Amino acid sequence: MSRLPVHQLKTNAKEIKLEEGQKVYHLPDWNRLSHPERLAVLRQIAMMRGRDPRIAKLVVSILKKAKARPRQYKDQAAALLKWVQSPKNIYYVNEPGERLGDPIYTIQAGHGDCDDQILVLTCFFESINLPWRLVLSGRDSRTGNKVRYIEGAPVPSNVTWTHIYAMVGDKPFNPDHWYFCEPTVEGVPLGWDVIDGDHRYLPEMARKGKSKPMIVGAPPAPLGHRPPGLPAVPNRSPAYLSGALSASVGSAVAGAVEDTGVLDWKKIATAVVTGVAVSVTTQLILDWVRGQGMWKDQSPGHLKVLAPFARVAKESRLSAFGGK
Repeated sequence: MSRLPVHQLKTNAKEIKLEEGQKVYHLPDWNRLSHPERLAVLRQIAMMRGRDPRIAKLVVSILKKAKARPRQYKDQAAALLKWVQSPKNIYYVNEPGERLGDPIYTIQAGHGDCDDQILVLTCFFESINLPWRLVLSGRDSRTGNKVRYIEGAPVPSNVTWTHIYAMVGDKPFNPDHWYFCEPTVEGVPLGWDVIDGDHRYLPEMARKGKSKPMIVGAPPAPLGHRPPGLPAVPNRSPAYLSGALSASVGSAVAGAVEDTGVLDWKKIATAVVTGVAVSVTTQLILDWVRGQGMWKDQSPGHLKVLAPFARVAKESRLSAFGGK
């Protein structure tokens, strides 16, 4: 079986093809499903993929490498749990929205969130016929206490669910004991329960704090720190060059950077000389009008030159308002 029959899932799942043999499922109606319905979808995926011979081959190789003997079911479950926990195999990351990865894709990509990791682990259990159940954990909104929900039991009310993990039986068909399985926390043993841990293990299970979040400033740079130099011109971004030049010598110089990112030094020199000339000329005119700078000790002839213009402006204002 190379492809997971998405059309059989009990939800409006849309298969997204990333690479050959790799699938992710977008579930647009996921938020409309109840928690038992969501667990039913996860169970269906794990059971279908657990019958994939590629999964069975991988599971057996993991068990042999861990030196778990045949019919030592607890050792087998512990070895599979340890493999999924390892960031070298599946690196745990949070997701911005809900997407379910085909366990084959999660294994190949090497990352996933709690539901992706639990799909891998449970399909491992399924492939060697170890009984398993899905488990949810969260907090009671009234008491703040941590609450557990085991697949098949009545769903507690007023609970905000934040995490999913699993349970596995100690033998096929008729297990005598069940062990909790937490795949997202590296190193916790078979049987460790999220409810017994605190936010040091799973930050998402922490109580909501009463304090307001604050912005923390960055520490000062180390004494003597100097920023690294700019890369060579061929390796610089044209957008960066344009921005840097605009800040230093104006937009005219920025135009000297061609689309290829090569500096046109003739254009830059022309822009700089033009800018200096305009700046000096403007300052001289202002000094002449104000009688300052090099014009400070000269006769106020500049005022006489401007007098006719001032008189015309004054007459225009008076006529506009009916004055004399």
